[in-house]
Amino acid sequence: MKRLFALLLVLCLVLCGCAGKPAETVPTTEATTEATTEPTTEPTTVPTEPPVIYRNPLNGTILEEAYTGRAVAVVINNLVDCLPQFGIGDADFMYEAETEGGITRFLAVFSDLTQVGSIGPVRSARTFFNSLALSHGAPIIHCGGSDRGRNGYADRTGSKISDWEHIDQTYNGSYFFRDQARLNSGFNYEHTLFTTGEELIRGTTAKEFDMAKQVDYGYIFEEEPQVEGYVANKLVVNFRNNKTTSFTYDAETKLYAAEQYGIKLVDGADNAQLQFRNVLVVYADQSFQRDSCYSRSYYEIVGEGEGQLAVNGVLTTIKWTRADQNSPFVYTYEDGTPVTLGVGKTYVAIACDEKASVDFE
Repeated sequence: MKRLFALLLVLCLVLCGCAGKPAETVPTTEATTEATTEPTTEPTTVPTEPPVIYRNPLNGTILEEAYTGRAVAVVINNLVDCLPQFGIGDADFMYEAETEGGITRFLAVFSDLTQVGSIGPVRSARTFFNSLALSHGAPIIHCGGSDRGRNGYADRTGSKISDWEHIDQTYNGSYFFRDQARLNSGFNYEHTLFTTGEELIRGTTAKEFDMAKQVDYGYIFEEEPQVEGYVANKLVVNFRNNKTTSFTYDAETKLYAAEQYGIKLVDGADNAQLQFRNVLVVYADQSFQRDSCYSRSYYEIVGEGEGQLAVNGVLTTIKWTRADQNSPFVYTYEDGTPVTLGVGKTYVAIACDEKASVDFE
């Protein structure tokens, strides 16, 4: 009993001693912010490239992919007895110029022939039509021509065009046809020659023209070009011998509707009146030289000169320059800044700078 009591007493002393001894602590240090916190930075934005906008180089319309085609130019009859013409409503640029005796013809320039039906009546070439086709880097389609025109000259002097690309019905008749309905209805023979977009694609392919050739057409297009000048809701382009082509502006469509010979200028394919976003007049020195048949018209359309542009109901004075026969026209305003055309089709009159004029109201 005494032994048990002594054992319990020793146990109590041991426990009391343990409870009374303070617990040892490990010294601590304060953590510094600099050692544990990463510096914060502003989020960076990687600049993105603006979307690439592809446009048709001859009318400015937006395309899904880059234009890889090439323009083709066709000489079109414009006598009143040949009307209506076909295919002209699909042309992106349409030139009008006097050939001789106050008679004018069109040179219709197409950026895409895939959707074009009949084109014509096709007529003969002149030197200045060859030159205008060259300004677009375009093969020219024609039926014979003046002495120099059918032989590959672009002006009244100088040498032939090197590597002249053309399709002449006189030698390549398989790409053309005579409209039998016109013949049956009494049209003169010269008003009955036609081709088609499909035939011209076949012809340019067979003749191995490079129809994917990159060409500098030289035009700037905008949806809403800003032009300063005179209000021009009505335009009349006066050629020699009282031939006129007139245009009436529609503020809603922003287009100029064309008329000639006192009637609407229409495409016989659908009888739709031709309407242009831009009306250009190029004034050039005009002269005449007799060849084996007639006194032919020549225009000096290499160099520089004055002109006029109507777009968005405003008529303004411009200047044109052209370095050589293989270069495009460069149009500028009087202060030297480049001309901006409205998106759409363009009519161009090549007019004598002494005899021709433009009336407007």
